[in-house]
Amino acid sequence: MKKIIMLFCSVMLTNASLSAHAESTVSLKTTDGYEVGAQVSNYKYEEPGLMNNKGNKIGLTGTAAKNLGNDWYVVGDLRFAFGDVDYTGSGTKSGNPDRLWDMRAIGGKDFAVGSYVLSPYAGFGYRTLFNDFRGTTSTGAIGYRRNSEYLYLPLGVTHRFQTDSASRISTSLEYDHLISGTQKSYLSDAGFIDISNDQKSGFGIRISSAYEKKDWSVGIFYYYWDIEDSERYYISGGPGYSVEPKNKTDEYGIQVKYRF
Repeated sequence: MKKIIMLFCSVMLTNASLSAHAESTVSLKTTDGYEVGAQVSNYKYEEPGLMNNKGNKIGLTGTAAKNLGNDWYVVGDLRFAFGDVDYTGSGTKSGNPDRLWDMRAIGGKDFAVGSYVLSPYAGFGYRTLFNDFRGTTSTGAIGYRRNSEYLYLPLGVTHRFQTDSASRISTSLEYDHLISGTQKSYLSDAGFIDISNDQKSGFGIRISSAYEKKDWSVGIFYYYWDIEDSERYYISGGPGYSVEPKNKTDEYGIQVKYRF
């Protein structure tokens, strides 16, 4: 994947240098419109030293953008990704359904800087991930359902520059500050009681780059989350102390979008 990213960036930068003086017919600033897209990605969730889930996912996206005047803008976007993941930990178990929803609202301002545009933004996001691990592993461990919810603050910037008279490169770098997280574990599936753990410390990173024409785009993306241990809770009459372990999520892939 690293070689693909390096090749993609190299080709795009070469195109930009060959056509830096072309007259633009594609705006570098945020314009009104809608986008729908499709993604294919490789996904890994890991609790270091304990377990991991790995698999490929298919994603669907939707975006709506509105220019408010004076280069201010607002954007709303929605992502749904799904696929089956393979578990490794207390034994192994394959084909576990994994479903992700991610909804965001952001606002920012476009700044023309020479031949390119910088668009810083901030907003609010909600992410929920459901994993169905019911059944037994290769060692007889009993699985259960899990649902994770994050409220987070996205802070980022998008850089756009022209490659020829009808296309541009758009690259975004974003830091996501975790406001709060909740992990619901349906341990009743394994004969215990359901528990919920609050997560208060963590962050995410998003990086994406795309070659964009007036009506469509193609690009690559990388999403990362790093969440610390949750607070410890004592469960009266249950298995003792409950804690959601430190975990990391890595996801990278390619996406295509249609703009209208």
